[in-house]
Amino acid sequence: MQQVVLCKICGKRRARRACPAVSGDICPLCCGTEREATLSCPLECEYLREAHSREKPVEISEAQLAYQDITVTEDFVRSHEELVVFLMYSLAEAALRTAGAVDSDIVNALAALIQTHRTLESGLVYETRPQNALAASIQREFENSLGEYQKLRREREGFSTVRNAEIVAVLVFLYRLAQQNQNGRPRGRM
Repeated sequence: MQQVVLCKICGKRRARRACPAVSGDICPLCCGTEREATLSCPLECEYLREAHSREKPVEISEAQLAYQDITVTEDFVRSHEELVVFLMYSLAEAALRTAGAVDSDIVNALAALIQTHRTLESGLVYETRPQNALAASIQREFENSLGEYQKLRREREGFSTVRNAEIVAVLVFLYRLAQQNQNGRPRGRM
């Protein structure tokens, strides 16, 4: 006679899938409700990937977008494509190198980066650091990448052509992108 394996989370329903986050088998209901809510699902999980392919981002209106005082047009994004792509890549790399980082950590890091670079526009040098250690780590990694990018541009073009206002606009664009593409789960990594 075959023994029924119960879900490692609820202990009530029959376990039907292996869950790397709990190192055991769980039921589909617990997988769906606890995924990226109470469980830190590894990105390699087939059920997480499947869920991400089907999930719709949390709806956010234009009025709810952050930093309404900063205008970022499609033309600006197109004309600064190299900077946008570089900063997106750097942000993703910084997040992936920071163990345990989730979407909210990235958003916190972006908010601190925006505040720091807005302060620079006023002539003051003051670095805003998030209280969250993961967000602070992402911010440090990102700032190092941005410094390298600025150095390479100076060497390539003879002077830095990226103004601080352009960096702020791209950071705001990335922040809004993050706002619009979150899945609303506390441990989400969209």
